[in-house]
Amino acid sequence: MRKAIALLAAIALLVGSGYYLVFPKASAQARSRLDQVKARGKLICGVSGETVGFSFVDPTTSQIVGFDADFCRAVAAWVGVPQVEFVRLTSANRIPAVLSGSVDVVFRTTTVTWSRDEQVDFGPVTFYDGQRLLVKSASKIRGLDDLSGARICSQQGTTSERNITDQMRLRRFRFELITFDSPQAAFQGLVSGRCDVWTTDASQLTAFRATAPNPNEFMVVGQEFSDEPLAPILPENDSKWHDAVAYAVYGVVLAEELGIRQITAASESRLKEIKDANPIAKALLEANGGAMVRALKAVGNYGEIYNRYFGPGKKTHIPREGTRNALARNGGAITSRPFR
Repeated sequence: MRKAIALLAAIALLVGSGYYLVFPKASAQARSRLDQVKARGKLICGVSGETVGFSFVDPTTSQIVGFDADFCRAVAAWVGVPQVEFVRLTSANRIPAVLSGSVDVVFRTTTVTWSRDEQVDFGPVTFYDGQRLLVKSASKIRGLDDLSGARICSQQGTTSERNITDQMRLRRFRFELITFDSPQAAFQGLVSGRCDVWTTDASQLTAFRATAPNPNEFMVVGQEFSDEPLAPILPENDSKWHDAVAYAVYGVVLAEELGIRQITAASESRLKEIKDANPIAKALLEANGGAMVRALKAVGNYGEIYNRYFGPGKKTHIPREGTRNALARNGGAITSRPFR
C-alpha cells in the first residue's frame, strides 16, 4: 500500500513539474478466428462422430455426416473455405478443445447453460431437446419414480449427468451412476446389462433405439425432465467469428422460411427470379458476397438438413411439427435474424 502511495505521489510530482508521461501503446488486438480460418483454407470443426443422427461415420463413404456435421459444412461455405476437418470430441473435452484453440467451433449436441457460457460463447440454438430414459422393453421402469436402487448410465461431463443426479437426490433414492465418455459406450452399457437405464437427450435415445439390431427390445420412457437447447460453441470475445457462425445458422433457417432449397441455389436463373421478386430473399442471397448461396449448395436449408437425418421415413425420425424445432412462424422456436 505504501509503495502504491509513493508511486502516485511521484507521478503527481512529475506531472506538476511539466513532464509528460508516455505509456506504451496497447498491443494490437489478436487476429480473429475468422481470419485464421480463411488463411488456413479449412474449418476445424469439433463433433462427436458417434452420435446417431447428429454426427456419425457413413459406412458407405467413411465420411462423417449428420445434422451437426452439416452445420459445420454450412459454416465453412459461409466463410468461403473449401474443406472441413472434423475432430472427434467427447462431452468432457469439447470445451477444453475450444479453450485451447485446437478447434474453431464445436457442433456437438451441447446444451446452452450459464456455467458453460462463462467459459465459451454459444451460437444460435440449432435443436431443442429434453432428457428422458431408455430402458429394455422387459424392464418395469417407466419413469423417474421407478429408479430407486437403479444403475443409471450417463455420459461424463454432460448436463444429463447432473440432471439425473438432481432428480435422484430430490427423491432421496439410492442409485448407482455409471458414466461413459461417449453415447455409444453408454448405450452399450444398457445393452450389456451393466445399467438398468440410460438417460440423455431424448433425440439421442430415439436415434440409438431406432438403429439397434432389434429396436423393439428398447423403449424411451418417462416425461422430459430438463430443457436442452443445443447450440454450437466457439471462443469467447471474438465478434467477427461469432457473427460468421451465427449468420451461417440464421441463413439456413431464413432460407427455409423463404422456401429456398438446395436445388434452387444451383440455378442462377431461379435465384435471379427470387431476388427480383423478394427484397428479403435478395438481402439473404447477396449477404457476405453470396455466402448463403454457397451454404445452400453444400447442405440445403434448415428443413432439408433436419429431414435428411430426422425426417419422415428415416429410422431416426423425430417429429418436428408441434415441437420447438418447428419454425417460429409455425409455432416452434427455430428462427432467424433479419438480413438487412
